[in-house]
Amino acid sequence: MRFEPTEIARLYGRSRVGVVVHRDLTAVYVNDAYAKMLGRKDVKDFMSEPDLRQYIPPSFHYEAAKLVAEFQEATGFHGWKKVYNLRTDGTPVWMEISDETVEWAEENAVLTTAQLIDNGTTAMQVDHMLGRSFIGVMVHRDMTALYVNDAFARLMGADNASAFMEKPDILRFIPDADRERALKHVADILHGEREGERHRVRDVLDNGNIVWRDLTDERILWHDGRPAILTTAHDVREEVEMNEALMRTKAGLEEAVTEVIRMVPSAVAMLDIRQNVVNYNREFARLFGAESGNSDDAPVFDITILREMYDAMIKSGHGHANNESVRTPSGCHADIRMNLMEDGGVMVSALDISSHKRKEQHLDALASTDPLTGALNRRGFESAVSRLREIRQLKGKVWQFGLVVLDVDYFKYVNDTYGHSVGDRVLEKIAVTLRQALRDDDLVVRLGGEEFAVLLPSATAAVTKRIAERLATMIRAIEIPVGNSGDENVTITASFGVTVGGELRGHFVELEQAMLTADRAMYAAKEAGRDCIKFLTFDDDIDS
Repeated sequence: MRFEPTEIARLYGRSRVGVVVHRDLTAVYVNDAYAKMLGRKDVKDFMSEPDLRQYIPPSFHYEAAKLVAEFQEATGFHGWKKVYNLRTDGTPVWMEISDETVEWAEENAVLTTAQLIDNGTTAMQVDHMLGRSFIGVMVHRDMTALYVNDAFARLMGADNASAFMEKPDILRFIPDADRERALKHVADILHGEREGERHRVRDVLDNGNIVWRDLTDERILWHDGRPAILTTAHDVREEVEMNEALMRTKAGLEEAVTEVIRMVPSAVAMLDIRQNVVNYNREFARLFGAESGNSDDAPVFDITILREMYDAMIKSGHGHANNESVRTPSGCHADIRMNLMEDGGVMVSALDISSHKRKEQHLDALASTDPLTGALNRRGFESAVSRLREIRQLKGKVWQFGLVVLDVDYFKYVNDTYGHSVGDRVLEKIAVTLRQALRDDDLVVRLGGEEFAVLLPSATAAVTKRIAERLATMIRAIEIPVGNSGDENVTITASFGVTVGGELRGHFVELEQAMLTADRAMYAAKEAGRDCIKFLTFDDDIDS
């Protein structure tokens, strides 16, 4: 939607609804209603300092800037929200605002409408909604309760909410070993760095009794304009006690379970809720065990991979996870399965697929290389070129290449005169010569029969021609002994077609186009008498 200053002034200038148009949190238009909401005398007073950040609490500057940047790149209406601002005299003001992306002076801006409302979430509002709930409810900040309902107070051992609030410190209920983690958890939620997922905690009451609670935390703005945490709590003591009883029953089977695990041929282990290995078999120790100086010592495990799998599984809310072809600390590759157990621990199984991986790599090599010469075949060549191109683009570099196609001269005569075994040795020697003459990232491919190609990443036309000349000289020097005495040698020459491809002079030459061009140049070299080099570009005539 496009707006002009005169149009928006006509629409909203006298409105009781506050209106501000801003870009990058700098106002380009306000009406009187909005200016007065923020403690300014009038529009002129407001626009003397148009930076909206002065009205936003510092802890929300980053969030506000991020939202405005997103809105300026978007279109349409972005919904209503409740915000807390500061007037020029420092007093808080609560507003219900809506944001919409509009076109203003040829660029996007954000049109914000605002209406005054009461202060943020108050104890009265919370108590009205949740005071009589059977679910425990607490609002707290910095581990000090600001509000609790009767259900929460009784859960924590107090007679009622009033009795609980006589000692509002809640850190005292948390065991020493868990306090650092709990403090970080609430601090992250309070500062908006994480969302409060449902989790289970164990607290110790003032009388020493243990209470288990399932908690959900939510960041809210309290009536003083500062963030706080709204916690809902469910009493799960009976569930935990039943589970503990079940685990005590299972304890009698632990020895048998351990023995079964040891007999399983694949790697199997049980990890407790803290991700410590409690049961394992020999195969698991082989895949995940670290070297120990004394063979009599208990094995030390490197299970970083498993802990990462566990964290991802819990975060996703699933009770199982799979990870294929993972490299284990032993250097083997394994398919790993993980299942969550009732006590919070996990059962892990891993199947060593290293031999399968090696066979896979071997088959892949066979599928991508020429069995006689060891050079790439067409499939392997196209795959390697695609990878090189992707790497260049990821590094932000121009994709350009030189291409040389060569065909052995009079190769049929060699085969007919000396036999195919000599012909094969000629091809093998050519492939070896090409590889030895080129860099590691240059590609050598046997296109078929006695025809080869060489791809030179990043090479210019001049460099490609020079390398082709060097290759022609080296091929002329090849000697293949023949006959029983070995006194006679076969020498060979080749005809070369040279071109360049990739991003060239404002247009792009694909590999397939470059191959056709180099092939035409090679045939031109044949027609010119063989044992020579012809250069041809995609759109030029043959250069002799």
